Amino acid sequence: PLCTGKSANQWLQGNPALLNTQCMKDQLGVVPVDTRQHKQWHRFHAFPLTRVVSGHVDEWYLNKHRDMDKLMPDVFDESYNTLLSGVDCCAQDTISFHYVEYMESRALFATREALLKNPYMTDHELKGIMLTEWPAVGKDIGGYSRGLPKETDKEGWKQLLAVMRKMSSRQTQREC
Repeated sequence: PLCTGKSANQWLQGNPALLNTQCMKDQLGVVPVDTRQHKQWHRFHAFPLTRVVSGHVDEWYLNKHRDMDKLMPDVFDESYNTLLSGVDCCAQDTISFHYVEYMESRALFATREALLKNPYMTDHELKGIMLTEWPAVGKDIGGYSRGLPKETDKEGWKQLLAVMRKMSSRQTQREC
C-alpha cells in the first residue's frame, strides 16, 4: 500500500476520516475542500440541531477542529479551528445533522415545512410548532441529542428560532 498512515502523527492516526483524506490527497491527488458557506458556517453537522445551536458538542469534536489550519493549510484557514454556535452555527443551506433520531428528523422536517408555507409566522407561533412537533421523551430524542430549550430560556429560544428561519427560507430550496 502506498499510504498506510504509519508515518502520520499519532493524532492523525486516531482520526481515520482525516487520515483517509490525507492519503487520498497525497497518493491520488484528490484535493479536499472546505465545505463551509463563505468559509464560516458549516453545512454538515456532526450533532443534532439543538446541540449545534447551543454549542454543547463533545470535546472530541472541538479537538478535531483545533489546528486543522496547520494539518491541512492548503484547505483550511485558522477560522476552521473555532466552531461557531448560536445563530452563527449553521449555513443557510445546511445539508445535514448527524445522530438525529427518527422523531427529531420528522420534527425538523415539519418545522421547516411550516416555515416555508408561512415565512411570516411570529416567533411565538414558530415556538408553538416546535413544542408540538419536537420529541420530549428521552428515548425519542436520542442519546446524542438534547431537548428543546426550557420555556424560560429566552436566549436559547431566540437563537434556535433564528437558525430555523435561516435554514428555512425559499433561498435554501433547490429545484430538482
